[in-house]
Amino acid sequence: MSQNFVNVEVPDLCYCFEFGPLRISRTPSNSGRRFFGFKVPKENGGCGYFRWIDPKPSVFVHQYPEVESSLMIRCKDGENLCDLLKQKLKDVEQERDTLYEKLNDSEEKLIALRQKLKKVKLERECAKLKLNRLVLLLLIVLIVKWFFNIYGVR
Repeated sequence: MSQNFVNVEVPDLCYCFEFGPLRISRTPSNSGRRFFGFKVPKENGGCGYFRWIDPKPSVFVHQYPEVESSLMIRCKDGENLCDLLKQKLKDVEQERDTLYEKLNDSEEKLIALRQKLKKVKLERECAKLKLNRLVLLLLIVLIVKWFFNIYGVR
């Protein structure tokens, strides 16, 4: 058995020049360790290729269970941190959705205000036109009156 360790998850070529499948050890001493290898051992006609991907867990951890317990606490703290971050992400997404709704409401109000402004401007223009017509009519009346006063036509 080879004791070389690799940190890649790309299949190795075995001694028969075939890709060795990625497997996970289920033995008590190497539980959960990943390796490349074939089910058929060398004794049964296989090529016997075998290579660990994950290094063997430190003996130190097994000799000192309080360290393992400390590592488990850190792991759980990491999971708690992940849960907190997930909740924060949900909160931020909810706030984003609320802000989108407010933005849509504001855009609708802006459109309504622009339409109202357009209507007010149009009404103002109409009022100016009416005033201009009135002034023009008054000028015509004054000119006609002046004309009749000068030439004495009655």
